[in-house]
Amino acid sequence: MTRAPLPIDAHLPAVVDALAAHRAAVLVATPGAGKTTRVPPALVDRGHVLVLQPRRVAVRAVASRIAAERGWTIGHEVGWHVRFERRFAPETPRVGVTGDSLTARLQQDPLLSDITTVVLDEFHERSIHADLGLALVRQAWLARDDLRVLVMSATLDTGPVSRFLGDCPIV
Repeated sequence: MTRAPLPIDAHLPAVVDALAAHRAAVLVATPGAGKTTRVPPALVDRGHVLVLQPRRVAVRAVASRIAAERGWTIGHEVGWHVRFERRFAPETPRVGVTGDSLTARLQQDPLLSDITTVVLDEFHERSIHADLGLALVRQAWLARDDLRVLVMSATLDTGPVSRFLGDCPIV
């Protein structure tokens, strides 16, 4: 599959720079801009990326789309972990998760020691799992000076989230 240009492509360097400079950022872009499929793969060069999606179907569909666009293999370069289903290996650089899987992972490893970047996608679809996930990820982010956090949304009121993450930049 050929990757057609998407509106977010021109802004990927700004996202990468914001995370390099501040370790946290909030990204707002219109629906269909490419946030979900283009941003997480652009971040894997720094290490493992964990992506929170609100629904299991979305986790699988996004991983499949990224694999098709990039010629990656499910379970190798991109994977997922949803309730009762794991399709990733320890070396898989980009793993999608649902809120309950993120919470379980944080219970086992509160510092997310093998993760470099946590992306909370579709954050405007608020849920107890997403809010708890952000709160727990923030604790790991405060404890580790190498963990990066990116919150993405199409319609989010960015101010409160930016303040919660140390007045991080909004892209």
